[in-house]
Amino acid sequence: MPVSLCPLTVQSVTHHPTPAAQDPAGLSYSFTVPGEPRSAGIARSNVHTALHAHGLGELEEPALHVASELVACGALFAPGQDLYYSVRWRDGTLRIVNWDPHHSHSVPVLAAACRARRKRQLLLLAAIVRECGGAWGITKPAPATEGTRVWADLPHAGTAAYAARRC
Repeated sequence: MPVSLCPLTVQSVTHHPTPAAQDPAGLSYSFTVPGEPRSAGIARSNVHTALHAHGLGELEEPALHVASELVACGALFAPGQDLYYSVRWRDGTLRIVNWDPHHSHSVPVLAAACRARRKRQLLLLAAIVRECGGAWGITKPAPATEGTRVWADLPHAGTAAYAARRC
């Protein structure tokens, strides 16, 4: 049984078995990348590794396109700032999220213009997600956090079918 190296830990650490390598249920990763063009490649590499480690390699092409589009858009709206990125599997759906610190404008006309520009930037993402039978959106992050959160849900069956048609 594993034991903590911390001398203040009195109880032994309970061992929770890690999910098997080809199990999508354990897919839940997040990381931060700088808001610059090369970050899209870094995000793609991380998503590629996660998908293959969890037996979801058949989702690779659409997932990598979505990852690239999210990070590239975030880098354009928050250049040089940190972008938070996450990818997870839940209930048969791959969710990819990008958070950037570009805040919502207080003037409604400016907020609407900025949101419309972001949506235009994400037209390819929207087309891929639609072909996969998924959903995507732009939301405000949690109340204690400022910025913009853009997410895409790729359901397994639709995404695998889309990827197979592309081959």
